[in-house]
This record gives sequence, structure tokens and C-alpha cells, in this order.
Amino acid sequence: MNLDMLDLPVGSRVEAARLDTQAEGEVEVAAGAARAEPRVSARLHEYQRGAFVAFPAHTTLELIERPPLVEVPGAPYYCRGLIQWQGRQLPLLDLRTLLRAYPDEHPPVLTHVLVLAYQRVPRAPLEYGALSAPALVRMAEVADSQQCGLPTSSDLWPWIATSCFAFEGHVVPIIDTARLFARPHT
Repeated sequence: MNLDMLDLPVGSRVEAARLDTQAEGEVEVAAGAARAEPRVSARLHEYQRGAFVAFPAHTTLELIERPPLVEVPGAPYYCRGLIQWQGRQLPLLDLRTLLRAYPDEHPPVLTHVLVLAYQRVPRAPLEYGALSAPALVRMAEVADSQQCGLPTSSDLWPWIATSCFAFEGHVVPIIDTARLFARPHT
């Protein structure tokens, strides 16, 4: 895994990773020891109990508690509807349902929504989408040494994830928000 993968969706990948690392302070060096491995911040999203994905910290904008939801007839099975955010209507996706590849007859109660930013192509205007968030989002520090293979639980992982890392016993795919919101996943 390249740390730059966490910075794919928005802005300069390499420079953003370097700036994030520098902004959090220089890597500590023990007396006479080699430099520690560089780390990059990521936000972990628990989309179902015990299952996590990661987003670059700069793509996660806001966590909203119980926003009003407008259902959209004919929307893809994994789209719960639209939410209002800063004068915009954002699509609200349910990642758990998307990855299972069939609709949930009894979707979980909407408690929180994570608003995400992305760019379809470099230097394009930012676009926004939202994910249902059954649990609160948390921060993690990630290093190249944590790289692992993508899970095999869904055929969609190679389409929406750029890489994957192990964290506290969990396999955590790094999601490319532009791919996630780009087109219907059917």
C-alpha cells in the first residue's frame, strides 16, 4: 500500500500525504534509532457491526445526527434517498446494502450520516455524497506496513477500494469516494 492511496479522491496525492504527516509533527526519532515509518490519518467508518472501511481524513466533512430523509422512487436499492446539506440534496448510500448486492427489507434506523467530498477528475469542482453511519466515525493512523489484501466478501471491493490495511484485527478497505458515488453499482 502506498500512503498516497488515502489521498486519492481530492487534491494532490503525494503532497497531501506529506503535508498531513508534517502537520501532525515530525516523526519521532529515538536516540540513535532509524526514523519511524511515516503514518497518515484516516477516518474509520463502521458500516456494519465489526466491519470497517477507511476514508482519507480530508474527504470526510461532517457527521449529521438523524437528518430528514426524502425517499426517491426508482432509486438504486442501496440508495436510501436524499438528505439536505448546506443547501444541496445529497444521495444517501447504505454501504452495507451495496456490498451485499440486494435490498434490505428492514433497513436499520438512520441514526447518523457521514457527508463525504470527492472529485470525479483532478481539478474538477468538489461533489458531495453521504453514507448512513450506524456507528460514530473514528480516527486511525495508518502505515504502509499495515497493507493487506482486499476482503472477498463482496465482488464490489475492487471497484470501490483503492487499497486495504489491517487495523486492530480488522481488514479495512480504503474507499475511493469518486468511485463510490460515480455510477450505479448493479
